[in-house]
Amino acid sequence: MNKDLLLHLGYAFYAIAKADDNLSFEEYAKLSESLKKRWQHLTEAERALIKNKFNVLQKENMPAEASFSNFIRFLHQNPELFTEEIKKLVLKTANDIAYAFAKINKSELNLMAKLSLEFKKLHD
Repeated sequence: MNKDLLLHLGYAFYAIAKADDNLSFEEYAKLSESLKKRWQHLTEAERALIKNKFNVLQKENMPAEASFSNFIRFLHQNPELFTEEIKKLVLKTANDIAYAFAKINKSELNLMAKLSLEFKKLHD
């Protein structure tokens, strides 16, 4: 799979996890679990790219909105990479992360809605 796409998935998943300004161990554990369960078509190395980008963003303490904007910019520059299947997997994985710790909160819900809207814009 496209390396840049994998790296930018790390931005998207980090943004959802960091949406409420808190990153919990449960959210990271859910990311790992979801990648293993939902993204079986990827190699272990490809899944590691996503997790490594997530970890780098966490170490840099990047704001969720900046990370999300980075992903959306990539999305609109490379719409051909986002098949219906990839979009579904991104939304399902983001949802898994959002529900990982104390269920979904307003900040995560807002980012999930924005993500869904951005995917819909690709068809317009």
